[in-house]
Amino acid sequence: MGDGGKGSRPRPFSVPKEAFDNNHETIFGKYVPPYLRNRTEETMQVRVKEDSKEFGRCGCGRSPTGKCIGWHGLTEDGFKEALEKYKTNQEDANGTPV
Repeated sequence: MGDGGKGSRPRPFSVPKEAFDNNHETIFGKYVPPYLRNRTEETMQVRVKEDSKEFGRCGCGRSPTGKCIGWHGLTEDGFKEALEKYKTNQEDANGTPV
């Protein structure tokens, strides 16, 4: 009986893993998750690194509370909808009905 049949164990690498990863990236490009594709720096969250008192502060300017609540990931229409619900007291900043 033995080891469970064909293909039960991966083949050993003939090159170090780091070299394999670099070669793969050279051929196919760096992996970018789907939710980050087609985004520019202007639409991405700006992280505050200089002052530890500023950690958690909203860097994109969308948060009505001043602290990052994840609205940087919303589309423009989604942002407008969330902001309107927040301003009319239908939802809190986290999207929970009030």
